[in-house]
Amino acid sequence: MKLESIAIQEFKQFNGRLFIGDLEPGLNLFTGPNEAGKSTIAEAVRTVFLERYKASHLKDLLPWGKASGQPSVEVSFNLDGVACTLAKQFVTRQRCDLRIGQQVFGEDEAEDRLAALLGFSRATRGAMKADQAGVPGLLWVQQGEIHDVRDASGHAALYLRDALTQLSGSTGSGGEDVLIGAVQRELRQLLTARTQRATGPLAEAEQALAALAVERDTLEGQRRQFDENLTRLATQQEAFEDAQRKRPWEAHEQKAVQAQARAAALAELERNVQGLAQTLQVHEAELTLALQQEQNAADQEATLADERQQLERAKAAVLAVEAEYGQASERVTRCQQTNDAATRALELANAAMMAQDLHSQIAMYRAEIDRLEASIAAAEAAQAAVLEATRTAASLEIDAAQLQQLQALESRTSVLKARKEAAMTRIDYRLSGGAIVVGGETLTGEGVLRLDAEQTIELPGLGELRIVPGVSDLAALRTELSDAEAQQAELLRALGVASLGDAQARQEQWKAQLAQLQSQQKILAVHAPKGIEPLRNDLASAMARRQTADQRLAALPDVTGAPAVDDARRAADDARQALDSATRSLAVAGEHRSNAQAMSGSLAEQVQRKEAQLQDAAFRERRAQWQAKIVEQRAHVAALTKQRDERNQELGAARTDDPVAEAKRYRVSADLARTEQQERQVRIAELRSQLETMGASGLGERLATVSASLEQMERRKNELSARAGALSLLDKVLVEERDAAVAQLRAPLTERLGHYLKRIFPQSALELGDDLSPVALQREGRIDTLDALSFGTREQMGILTRLAYADLLKAAGRPTLLMLDDAAVHTDGTRRDALKRALLDAATRHQILLFTCHPELWDDLGVKQRAIDDLRAAA
Repeated sequence: MKLESIAIQEFKQFNGRLFIGDLEPGLNLFTGPNEAGKSTIAEAVRTVFLERYKASHLKDLLPWGKASGQPSVEVSFNLDGVACTLAKQFVTRQRCDLRIGQQVFGEDEAEDRLAALLGFSRATRGAMKADQAGVPGLLWVQQGEIHDVRDASGHAALYLRDALTQLSGSTGSGGEDVLIGAVQRELRQLLTARTQRATGPLAEAEQALAALAVERDTLEGQRRQFDENLTRLATQQEAFEDAQRKRPWEAHEQKAVQAQARAAALAELERNVQGLAQTLQVHEAELTLALQQEQNAADQEATLADERQQLERAKAAVLAVEAEYGQASERVTRCQQTNDAATRALELANAAMMAQDLHSQIAMYRAEIDRLEASIAAAEAAQAAVLEATRTAASLEIDAAQLQQLQALESRTSVLKARKEAAMTRIDYRLSGGAIVVGGETLTGEGVLRLDAEQTIELPGLGELRIVPGVSDLAALRTELSDAEAQQAELLRALGVASLGDAQARQEQWKAQLAQLQSQQKILAVHAPKGIEPLRNDLASAMARRQTADQRLAALPDVTGAPAVDDARRAADDARQALDSATRSLAVAGEHRSNAQAMSGSLAEQVQRKEAQLQDAAFRERRAQWQAKIVEQRAHVAALTKQRDERNQELGAARTDDPVAEAKRYRVSADLARTEQQERQVRIAELRSQLETMGASGLGERLATVSASLEQMERRKNELSARAGALSLLDKVLVEERDAAVAQLRAPLTERLGHYLKRIFPQSALELGDDLSPVALQREGRIDTLDALSFGTREQMGILTRLAYADLLKAAGRPTLLMLDDAAVHTDGTRRDALKRALLDAATRHQILLFTCHPELWDDLGVKQRAIDDLRAAA
């Protein structure tokens, strides 16, 4: 099989058409950086041959950013000298056409024919799975999977074995495989292939057995729960009835009432003690007054005796104190003048201090007024800015969903215009002296015509040309473009803009206004967190306080030259003390003079007056009343004191316990006891309901039924297990016999593997498994499993073994094509050179498509490199 050309249209990253022709029969090298499209080309080849053209999962083949594309792949190839063509279109307007020579196949017939030719199983539904890929899955290696050859060769084992059978001329293994397949099919109905776990009827029996065991255990648990609930119900019922008989909450409530009564009595006793204390204070005050009045009368009698003696001495001292009195009077006059001056100075100093305080308050109020006025102005400006930004944002607001829809329509119309432009018929004309007529318009010189519909070109003197565009869906494109433009215009009118750019600019302006609105709101919140009106109230209050301070300052006297307050206070204190001293001296001198002058007359008169006062009947009657009241009040005070002490003792004894706290404690205890009894009653009702439910469900009968079913299912499971064991033994015997025959068929494959392995691993051999897949490498006296090899070595083994499989398949007449995507990435230079020689050797027998992103590593193959970017540019 030799690919001759590949045509890819609207496939993943290829929005347009990509054509690859003139493919060599041997090695073809494709190069390009990552994401250039190498893997996409390989995937297109795999898809056109292997995937069902009507598969619904292939929507991911649509070109990127183009939801309405029509992915298609067409390949031409040569099969044993017969020219073949395969074309498939996916997702929309699906089709499949296969031409082999003169034979034409379509749809499902074509795909069945491909599966038979290439050696794979056609997927009945969904995507092609790895175990269905067969020979293409082995030889067409995707990126990053070159090292994994075991599973791929296992999936192609049937085709490889058929090829070996053809080469060896043997026909015996086919019947054995049929018998083994029949036995294994029967066995797989009971046990899985790899893990030997139960499946089918055996798994169902085990699952049913386990389910019945679980159900039995559940029913036994329910029965135990039933017995436990009976015991709990009896216990709860007994506790409930005992509490109903004892009713502990009532005892607690009675104790709470008693404690509350004691608390009330204690409060009444406290009020009684307070009343006694107040009454005792009144009587003690009355007793003190009476004693003081009696003491005054006694003092008057003693004073009268003294005054009689003083009368004689005063008469003798009259002359001596006259001079003393005169000196004292002069001193008082001088001190009074000094005191008056000091008092005026102190008043002036106090006024100066008050004026200073008022000046400070006024300055503080003025600063507060300035601050509030500035805040109000800034807040009013911010509030105006907020209102303006709100109005502007409301006028600029645009529907985001409609804007997004408009953007989608803009993109869609651009794509449709490009598609229409590409689909229109292009005519380049260059006229030498003549003219043509197109649609009634005369054209001369040179230019370009683009026709999207049927058009007639008149050639004067020659006739006319009728141009019919060859693209069948151009009318549909025009209709689709017209509909899209109409929708776009409708959206522009709905948004009130002229273009998408205007709408986007308006949206940006709206977002800017929103940001401005938020900024001004923050400024307003900084200056007036509670609003502007509270600031105005604060301003009015500050202005009123300042006015009051100004009025108080204006009422103060002129404080110019006022002394310091401390100095004025000390001077005033000194002047007052001096005046007091002089006044006392004057009083003493005056008294001496009065006594001296009136000793003989006034003192005698005073003595006579006091004697008359003491002997006055009213005074004597009042004094008798005082004395009687003293006796009476002393008796009252003694009685009240004794009564107060007794009440205090009672109060102390009553306060030993806190009746209020006890009343609260007993009430809480009563509530808890009553709540516990209610909860116990609820639990009893729940237990009875559960027991009635479980009793009504026939728990015992269900348990007996499940136990019987469990015994029956266990017998069924044992029977199926015995059958599975017998089938396993038969399968083992048949496989051993079959493997002995297959061992004879491995010689051709072993020979080809040795042909390639010796290039990298001299004196080595590859062990094959039952499915002809490599399992271990023998070299230098040791055996390494594939998993034990390094990633790079497994990668090299993957390339060499696929070359050997291709040789085997080609020798058996099978079509071969190798595709290697980014092969030998983890291979050193020495082994890469050996791989190159192996690839060049295999290229003499097979067509190989090699894709790489490292062209510098493969530039010595003597093969032309095809750059993906150049292929795309040429398209």
